[in-house]
Amino acid sequence: MKCLSCGAEISLTDSKCPYCGRVITETARHQEDLKNYKKKSGRIRGKAESINSQNVPLVISAVVMIILIVFVCVAAYVKENAFLFKDNALQRESLKKYDEYSAMIQDYLDAGDYTGFNAFMEYHNIAEYKEPYADLKLINDFAYDYNSMVSAIECAVMNGPDTSIYDPEGDVRSCRMQIDDFYREYEYQLSEIEADPYRDYIYDMRDKADMVLEVYLGLDEAGREEYFSSSDIKQAAYLEEVILGE
Repeated sequence: MKCLSCGAEISLTDSKCPYCGRVITETARHQEDLKNYKKKSGRIRGKAESINSQNVPLVISAVVMIILIVFVCVAAYVKENAFLFKDNALQRESLKKYDEYSAMIQDYLDAGDYTGFNAFMEYHNIAEYKEPYADLKLINDFAYDYNSMVSAIECAVMNGPDTSIYDPEGDVRSCRMQIDDFYREYEYQLSEIEADPYRDYIYDMRDKADMVLEVYLGLDEAGREEYFSSSDIKQAAYLEEVILGE
């Protein structure tokens, strides 16, 4: 605005003209409103600061609670996925140590230790279904079935009627199923076995399986032929007679 006396530009906050010194009455109302605004603003600011100071403990508690919740969630996630993390780490290690592990695997196979071979594969979580270990898939599948069959037979024969694993009938049923799994899979995969680079080891595994049936269950070549040509009920009856003495 302009001073009514000298015409100079003055501010609404000026009480006197800075050029001619005239007392400015035109802005009195504005200056009074500004004074009241500043006073009211000061009171509001003080009240807000008071409220904020009272809320500081609540804010701190809320932040601490959020941090604890996040920590618990992270801990739960890590615990739930710890097995997966470990498996992934083992697989990465198996890739880095391919040459070393391959040599150890070959030692197990050359020794005819198919149980040890399968245990080594599982312990190191070697992914036999993809490169660079993909050529081990078929023999590892057979080694798993072979190991399961031998374990089931030994468990059933050693425990007999005094089994502490399932129950006598349960042991016999498990024994029959594991035998069936190995031999049925062998017949089913015969063409794949012929083309597999580890076929000689699979054939040897089959010979060892035959020997296990003969030693533990009294099934020589003729006995195995009769056993596998009979029904599931007759197979179970034979195993009950041998294992449980019934």
